Formats: sequence, C-alpha cells, structure tokens
Amino acid sequence: MDFKKQTYAIQVSQFIRKMIQEGKLSPGAPVKENDLATFLNISRAPIREALQILTQDGLIVSEPQKGKTIRVLSAKEIIDGYALTAILEAEGIIMSLDNWTDEDNKDLLNILKKMGNKSKKAADITDLAELDELLHNMLLSRCTNEQLIENARRFSSNISKYLCREYWKKSFNPQSFYSRHKKVVDSFFTKNPEQIRKTIFDHYNELAVAISKLIEND
Repeated sequence: MDFKKQTYAIQVSQFIRKMIQEGKLSPGAPVKENDLATFLNISRAPIREALQILTQDGLIVSEPQKGKTIRVLSAKEIIDGYALTAILEAEGIIMSLDNWTDEDNKDLLNILKKMGNKSKKAADITDLAELDELLHNMLLSRCTNEQLIENARRFSSNISKYLCREYWKKSFNPQSFYSRHKKVVDSFFTKNPEQIRKTIFDHYNELAVAISKLIEND
C-alpha cells in the first residue's frame, strides 16, 4: 500500500471501511493494530488514529479482554438507530421546506425517475444504492444544519454500506425499494410536516424490521 504520510490515518480508515464493505472484516471480527501495521507496512500511530476515527463513526467497538472489533448490531440497535435517523431526516427536511426552488424539485423528481427506470432491470437493491444515497442527500440538501445532516446519514450509511450490507440488500426487491422511495417523495411534495414525519418514520422502521428479521432468521 502506497500511502501518503500526511493522510495515513484517513487512508487507513478508508482501507478498513473497504474491507468491511467487501466482507473481508465481518461484524465481530477482531481489528489488531499490529496485524494492520505489518500488512500495510506502516507504523502503528496512523493505525491507532484510524481506529479512533472508525470508533467515533460507530463501525468499531473496544471492549475489555476482547480489544477492538467490528461492531455487531442487535435488532434493537438497528430499530432504535433507524428511528433516530428518521427523526433527524424528517426534521431536516421540514425546517428547510421554504428553501427549495423549482430546480431543486426537478432534481429530486429526476433522481426518483432514474431509480424507477433502473429498478426494472436491477438484480437487487445494491444496483440502486447510489440513487438511494443521492435521493436522501437531495432531501436534506437545503438544510443548513450540518451536524443534523451528518448524524442523520451516518447510521443509515453504516447499515447499508458496511455492518449489515448483505442483509440490507435482501430487505426489499428493487421494485418495492423504488415504491417505498416514491412514497417518501410524494410526502415531501405535500409540504405537510406531520405527513412527512410519518412517512419518513415508516420508511426507516419498515427497513429496520426487515433487516432485523433477516438477521434473526440467519
């Protein structure tokens, strides 16, 4: 690995993220500084810093006797985490409704249209992952509270991209995935805060329940 010295920690954290994403480091797997330092042929200091970054992001946990491991999420943690995601995302959308332009509305509908078209030939919902991220980012694009946005997207990203990726991709078929996002967009255009809150909560709660059931039945 040819890492630039000034960005060692960031690049190491990205490398570990990729290993989690590709299933090379599964939930519960140990993460050892010495092994990573030897494999990447760099000192332990940037490894330690990278692990701190990933711990703060919720991907790694540190426990007495066990050391650092890839985080394992319980069904309750998934449901609770998605509930928090829903609250933050809905409030971020609602507080920024007046900031939307006609061009923003067109961009949102265009993303949804692309998702609908792609869902017809997608093998599974991983084919729609990029559009899923674009759509949710677009819904929060006019919110000016950066901390809200960061926290709203972090847990959802950890689930779909890293910690439960294999379960996430089996949670819904592509057509259902698109239909669920259409409901969210439809609720947005009502401009009704309560309707938006309910739809966003249902959207994430249904996903949390689906993933939790898959984990329990595995």
